[in-house]
Amino acid sequence: MTNGPQFHGSIHGSQIAIGNHKVSQNQYLPARPGGSGLAEAVSALLDAVELLGLNTDDETGVRQDAEAALDEAARQEPDVGRLRRLLERIRAVLVPVAAGAAAGTTAGVTSGTAQLAQSLLTDLQQALP
Repeated sequence: MTNGPQFHGSIHGSQIAIGNHKVSQNQYLPARPGGSGLAEAVSALLDAVELLGLNTDDETGVRQDAEAALDEAARQEPDVGRLRRLLERIRAVLVPVAAGAAAGTTAGVTSGTAQLAQSLLTDLQQALP
């Protein structure tokens, strides 16, 4: 007999807190497969950017780059190089947030914020053309 929780089947993408007294969880729904994955991933980023606790300049920059990426992705023949540059600038802002809570180096970053940033980064990376 075990004393802890038992999981039967996949728990990928689940949020589980066991034995914690103080838990903060955020739910992030990744871009759905099919359709324009990049546009959906960037739209999800725009919806979540205020939850990341970025300073005003970083949040403004991420929003501008994300909106420019959406515009570029909507073109009949998008410039893949430009899309990659825009997403790399977004990534440069999100990576420290994703790593900050684990390292304890970024003020105001919680593990929920770090997980959200990591999920957004993963979706953007997977959606790159």
